[in-house]
Amino acid sequence: MTKEIKDVTGIDLSMYNTSFVERIINGQMSETQSRSFEEYVENLKNIGSQTDQLKRALHNTFSEFFRNTLTFSFLEHILLPQLAERKSRTRNREIRIWSAACAAGQEAYSTAMVCKEFATQKHSGLRFRIFATDLSDLEIQKAQKGIYAEEALKNVSYDRIKNYFSQKGNSFIVHQQLKEFIDFSTFDLLNSDCDCPPASIFGNFDIVFCANLLFYYSPRVRQRILDKVDTCLAENGYLIVGEAEKEIVEKNKEYTCLQHLPVLQKRILPKKGLG
Repeated sequence: MTKEIKDVTGIDLSMYNTSFVERIINGQMSETQSRSFEEYVENLKNIGSQTDQLKRALHNTFSEFFRNTLTFSFLEHILLPQLAERKSRTRNREIRIWSAACAAGQEAYSTAMVCKEFATQKHSGLRFRIFATDLSDLEIQKAQKGIYAEEALKNVSYDRIKNYFSQKGNSFIVHQQLKEFIDFSTFDLLNSDCDCPPASIFGNFDIVFCANLLFYYSPRVRQRILDKVDTCLAENGYLIVGEAEKEIVEKNKEYTCLQHLPVLQKRILPKKGLG
């Protein structure tokens, strides 16, 4: 299956998780009313739009505001206070966060709400910067506009909707005061030429969100992504993944899972002695 698709479209399906690929191909065959895999491949050869359709299906852009409420509660009540205490002992008063594979911005805006409230209520001298990236330029454009349907805000509290959104018809628009804390840009996590989003200049993130992405890829590609995240994380930084991905990252000996949540802390490895 993998070879036939690559020969026709140039898409390397071997980089994805096998069960994910099978689900996507079966779905595409159903949508295109292909009676067999061979017929589907033939359609890919002759109908260019079906290749584009396959590419879109492989790039999952589903996201939600406050998708894992326990994780965001942990961010608010545990991680941010710990980081604030750590920063208070240094001259660096900035918390740097990377929302990788941010889709249409829901995760980044959720994080910005929590950070802004924490800084305003408890640490007025604390700054935070959020860098949000996605492979899809279309999704980044949506994120920059910050316009969402009412049903998209089901996990957002009434107070936060009132404080951070303006309603226009059936749509809700993110306030500029929240947008100014986030830098949205396109970025390919698998690009070997760049370790961190160019907008961030040097990485050194205190927190990286890489949630609900890893399980779509093969073990080889997962490791490439984790290696990149590891390079970008500051010492004792935190990696936040999806619930189903916690075990994937736990196998990496450089991370420690916190309180059974999909939040993992980068370990500081002991330095080797001289001689």
